[in-house]
This record gives sequence, structure tokens and C-alpha cells, in this order.
Amino acid sequence: MLWAVITTLVGCQSSPVYPDKVITTKLAVQPDWPLVQYVQADVKAHPLQTGVLPLTDGLDAFIARLALVNAASASIDLQYYIYRGDDTGRLLTWHLIDAAQRGVRVRILLDDMAVKDADEALVMLAEHKNIQVRLYNPSFERDFRNLAFVAGFSRLNHRMHNKSLTVDNTISVVGGRNIGNEYFSNDTNVEFGDFDLMTIGHAVDEVSDQFDLYWNSPLTVEVAELTSHSVTAEEIDTALALVEAEKAAYQTNPYITRLMSSELITQMQNHDLHWYWGSAKLVYDQPDKQNHQLDSDNILADLGEFLQQAEKEVFIVSPYFVPTREGTQNIIKTANAGIDITILTNSLAATDVLAVHAGYRQYRQPLLEAGVKIYEVKANPEQKKTSSWTGSSKSSLHAKTFVTDKQSIFVGSFNFDPRSAWLNTEMGLIIDNQELASEVVEGIEASLAKNTYRLAIEEGELVWFDDLHQRTIYSEPDAGLWRKFLVDCIALLPIESQL
Repeated sequence: MLWAVITTLVGCQSSPVYPDKVITTKLAVQPDWPLVQYVQADVKAHPLQTGVLPLTDGLDAFIARLALVNAASASIDLQYYIYRGDDTGRLLTWHLIDAAQRGVRVRILLDDMAVKDADEALVMLAEHKNIQVRLYNPSFERDFRNLAFVAGFSRLNHRMHNKSLTVDNTISVVGGRNIGNEYFSNDTNVEFGDFDLMTIGHAVDEVSDQFDLYWNSPLTVEVAELTSHSVTAEEIDTALALVEAEKAAYQTNPYITRLMSSELITQMQNHDLHWYWGSAKLVYDQPDKQNHQLDSDNILADLGEFLQQAEKEVFIVSPYFVPTREGTQNIIKTANAGIDITILTNSLAATDVLAVHAGYRQYRQPLLEAGVKIYEVKANPEQKKTSSWTGSSKSSLHAKTFVTDKQSIFVGSFNFDPRSAWLNTEMGLIIDNQELASEVVEGIEASLAKNTYRLAIEEGELVWFDDLHQRTIYSEPDAGLWRKFLVDCIALLPIESQL
């Protein structure tokens, strides 16, 4: 029986037939839309430039999304790798439904891998006349998903890691955050340090073009085409009634109180936002990245050009840092040419993916010996972020940011690893603004002693300096024996290309 299932899956996954779908595109901006009027003066004062507002705080990042959805007049385009059905996921979904009820066109594009058990909910959502839901590179086998992944590995191993939210083709949010509690300071177990840019001006239209490219790609499929599940009008009414009850009950949730304490609310209401303006470029992969083998065909070309422009220093922030042998040699060559390189990534105790650390750790010593500075984020910094719950037990870096010469900055979804380079599709924004780039680097540098370990070589051995407590550690700090053992085992596997 099992062999028959596997045989069927192999046949289904080898050459999938993607169903036809209606092509839709961004809406032309209208001058009477409230969001257009809100940014009009700022945009007119900076023609052909892009304005960005950094969102480093989890509460602010979520408030920004809710506020934009609430302000939508015509369209919402949402594109994410992960969209959890937790508190933040439900809150955002409720606001999306409210927008659709107002007549706003809502297009939701998700990666299929992270919504394995959500078909029923997504089909019900897509029943709304103003909501469309499409899934990227989906498995056409919905019941035996794990087996289907194995059978169709060469295709299904390519995922959409892009992250964007664009409202009325006027304001976008791009960066590293998915939709889930841990990204927005609403998780007692882990707090992801992340980074987004709220964006207005020239680059927003580029974000919309990128969304349309993926939305209309043959690789994206309407959720209703993937499942036989259907919903009745009665089931929809019951679900909407349940939503209303949950919304009423959620008003007493402490997270709502914490959201309302965000200073960003007042700043948005008072039109007191400080935009950083400059020339900007949206960089992204093609939806069918696996068919584009040349470096010039993907985001690597743009990021390579960006990093090569550095004349003095490069600051790399990446939660998953697996530079590969070739990449390590290139970094060493750059350092030997006089470029000051600093890398900030997760420690073994802080990472949420042990396999990535197994791939990363072999490159630390040669990089340090070449003069590259490496800092690893502590899993348990003594001072928690004020936005966190009464004390999240673990901190983990999730931001993906590269800064050159404190002049230009990239913020996006791209990790410095083989998966982002060759397997997943990625996107991000490069903006030239000395004030922003300098503030980002200086802000990180000011917190290094408290939040990170500084790596070094002593007598040929790797050591970790805890500069806050003036102590030296001679093995992976804060990581238990079992965690270290697992990484040792994983490191034996030939899986670097998948990391």
C-alpha cells in the first residue's frame, strides 16, 4: 500500500501541470486615496527618491502593519514565507477581512511549505469576493505532504522566502519578518531580533512590480485549485461569528495593551515620522530561480555589486551565516585588501537551526585569522527588550542587513548562506542614506558588549570574550552538551548546499 502511494506521488510530482489563473496587477494610484494624501507632501519633496522608516521594535513592526491595513482604500498585497495561525496571525487576518468587507482588494501570496495544515482556513478566506489566496510552488498532493516532498524534492526544495506588505501601491513594508508571535514581541519562549523598513516613494512601485511577477507566475496556484475542500455559506457565517467572538475576547489580551503603548501610533497620527530619503533599488530573484543558473540572473549579482562598492568597511548581519569555502576565500581576500569586515550572527545557543551552525562553525577560525571580526548573539542577554513579555527565555537574531562604508544599507530576506543564494527566492531594498546606515551600525556596535560574544583566536584555539563581564569562554557558550553533540553529528553530513 505504501509503495503504491509513493509510486503515485512520484508520478504526480515529476511533471506537475499548473492550472490557468486570472492575471491581475497593481492598481494605479489615485490622488484621493487617504494614504496617498498622507505621504503626498513628503514624496513630492523628494522626487524619484525613496523614504524609509526603520522598524526595529517588534511592537512597532506589527502596529505599522495593522495601521496600514486599516488605512487601505483600494488594495493590499501580502507576500510571506511563514504565516502562523497564532495571536499575531489571527489579528492580522481579522484586519484583512475587515478591509475586504470595506471593498479593498486583498491578494495573499504565501509559500506552500509553511501552510501545510491551513488549506481549510485559506479556502474559507478565499471565498470572500475581495480576497484571493495563492500558494507558491505547491505540492499537488495535500494529504501525504511529507512523502510528496521526498518524491518531488528537486522541485519542492525551492521555496519563496520573500517578505512584503504593500497597501494602495503607496506604502510598503519589506524586511526580515514573517508573520508570527516570535517576530512581534509576543512570545515567552523566544524573541527574534529583526528589522523591517516601512517604505514610501519611488521603490514602492518596484515592490508592487515584484509582487505582480510572483503573483502571476506559473509557479503560484489558487488555493482552491489545490484541494477538494469546499465550504458552505452556513460554515462561512459560523466562522465569521466565531471571529467576532474571538475579537471581542481578545480586547482584554495583554498584548493589545502593549501594542497600544507603541509610540509609533502617536507618531503616525501626528504625521511625525522621520523618513530617511535616498536613491534606492529593490533587488529580488525571479520566481523560477531554479531555471536561472547564471549569477547575473539572481539577487547575488546585485548584492555582490553592492558589497564590492565598499572602500573601507562592511558590516554583515545574518542569523544564518554559511559562507562556503569559496565565499570564505572571497571574504579573506577582501579583508586582505584593507576592507574592515564585521560579522554578526547567532551563537549555537541562540540559533533556531542547528544544521546552519554546523555548517558555519568551520569557517570561523580562518576568517578570524584574516582579521575579520565576528560577534555571536547571546541567547540570554541579561537585559531583555522592553517590548518583550515579562522575560522571554531566549533571544535569537533574525535580521538580514548589510551595510557598506556607513553610507548604504541592504535590508531584506537574504541570509548569507547557500539556501538564500541558490535555492530560495529572496528580496530586499538597498538604499543610499548615510544617516540611516551610520545609525544602524552605531546602534549595533553600542549593544555588542551586552548582547554578544566577541570571538578571537588564542594560542591557535577559538575563544569567546564576554566583554560585559570581562571573562573568557573556551567552548560554545550557554550551549548544553546535548546541543553540542547534535551539532557535531550534523557536521558530519554532506548537506552544506541545503543550508
